[in-house]
Amino acid sequence: MRFWMLIPILLACNNVQEPQETGVKDTEGVTDSSTTGPMGPPDYQSAKLCAECHPRQYNEWRQSMHAYAAISPVFEAMNAKAFRDSSGDVGTFCTGCHSPVGTAQGEGGHTSVEERSEISKEGITCSYCHTAIDHSGPIGNNNILSDPDHIIQGPYTADQVDGHVSEESEFIQSAAFCGSCHDVFSFPALRIEEAFTEYEESPAAKEGVRCQDCHMGPEPGVPSERPFGQSTEGLTNTYPDRELASHFFVGPDYSMVSDWPFPGDEEANQKALEESLKRTQRLLENAVEIGFVQAHQSPNELRIEVNLRSTLAGHGFPTGFTSERQAWVHVKITDANGKVTYQSGDLDAYGDLRDDHSRAVREGKVQKDTDLVNFQSKNLLRQGELQDLNVLETVFPFDADWIEKQNLAPLEERSLMYIIKEPKRPFTVDVAVKYRNLPPYLLRALQLEDLVPKLQTFTVASKQIEVQ
Repeated sequence: MRFWMLIPILLACNNVQEPQETGVKDTEGVTDSSTTGPMGPPDYQSAKLCAECHPRQYNEWRQSMHAYAAISPVFEAMNAKAFRDSSGDVGTFCTGCHSPVGTAQGEGGHTSVEERSEISKEGITCSYCHTAIDHSGPIGNNNILSDPDHIIQGPYTADQVDGHVSEESEFIQSAAFCGSCHDVFSFPALRIEEAFTEYEESPAAKEGVRCQDCHMGPEPGVPSERPFGQSTEGLTNTYPDRELASHFFVGPDYSMVSDWPFPGDEEANQKALEESLKRTQRLLENAVEIGFVQAHQSPNELRIEVNLRSTLAGHGFPTGFTSERQAWVHVKITDANGKVTYQSGDLDAYGDLRDDHSRAVREGKVQKDTDLVNFQSKNLLRQGELQDLNVLETVFPFDADWIEKQNLAPLEERSLMYIIKEPKRPFTVDVAVKYRNLPPYLLRALQLEDLVPKLQTFTVASKQIEVQ
C-alpha cells in the first residue's frame, strides 16, 4: 500500500483536518463573518507574553524542541514531500503536531515557514499546552481538545495572582498528555511513532513514573528531585515556593538552524547549541550501558560477546520516529601496531553505515557490513504478486506498508556475538554504542545535503578490553 492509498486512513485518525477559511477580526475587534460565519480563529497568546512573569520557563522553552518544531528544516522538507506525494490529501496530518496553533488558526498543511504567522512559528507554545483540557479521540495524532478561552491549566490552583488564575490539571500532568503527539499512527498497520505505546507497556508506567518525571527534571532521562522556588519573577505579590519543572523537554534532537533560538546573536546561538548537546549527551548516557565484552577463542576463529542493557524503564531505545533514528554498535579490533584488523558499525565515505542505504555499498566501493547491529526501524514495502512477493526497504516511513522495529525494549538485556578470523595477539577490542537522530542518506533524499555536516554522533556507552 503506497502513501497515497493511506491518506483517507491518515485523515480519519487525525482530528486536525485541513481547516476551512476562518473569519478575520476587523479594526474594531468585530468578527467579519462574511465568508465563514460568526466564529473566528482561536485566540492563543504568544509565549512572549508568558515571559513577562515566567522568564525562566520561557528561556528554557525557547531553546527546546517544542519551540523548534515548526521551523525545523527537516520537518519542513519531510512535510513538503508528504504533501507533494499525496497531492495535498495529507492535509494537516503533520503540521497538526508541529504547529498546532497555526493549524487551529487556519494554516494549511502546505504552509511554509516563511508563510507562517509568528505564533505559528512558536511550534508547541505555552498557551497551547496550558489550555489543553482533554482528548478528542484516541491518544496520539494530536487528538487534543485545547481551549484558549479556558482557565490556565497547570500543576497548581491559584485564585489570587497578578496575571491570571489557574487550576490544577491532572490531564497535563499525565503521560497520556505527552502521548497526544508522541504516538503517530494510521490504522491498521502503520505505526510511525510509538513512544507512548511503549510507555503504556513499560515498567515505568506500572510504577507510576510519568514522561514528565524524566524529561522535565534536572537530570535528563532519570526521575530526579526537582528544586523548589518561585515560579514567577518581578511581581508585586509573593507566592509559595513550588516545585520547578524544566521546560527544556530534553530529548534526542537538537537545532540545525544556525540563527536560532536567539536571532542575530551568533555567540548566544552557539552557546545554546553546545548546552543542548550536553543535555542530550546526559540523556543518552542514561539510556544504555555495556554490561561486559568478552573474547572467546575457538579453532581458527574469535568470538566477541557483547552484553547490552537498556537502562530506560519508560520506553525503547531508540524511540520516537525510530525509522529515522540511528542507534548502533561499533566494534573495532586493533593489533599491537595500531592497525585496525576488523570493524563493524563504521561509516562509509558518505558518512552512512555500510548497509543497504549506503551509496558506497551500492557503488561497490566498500563491502556491506553483514555484522552490523543497528536498532533503527525498517520501513518495509510489499511489491509484486503473492506468488512472487518481494519486500523492499524504503527511506521514508509514509512510503511503507509497515514498520519493523529493531529497538531495545525497556530494561531489555541483549547479547551480541561477533565471529571473526582470529587476529594476531595481542589485540584490543573497542565496543561503543552510538547514536544520531538522522542518517545522512535521509537528508540527501530530502535535498538537505548542506545539513549533513551538522549531524552529531553521540557515544552512548563504551568499553575496551585487551587480549594478550
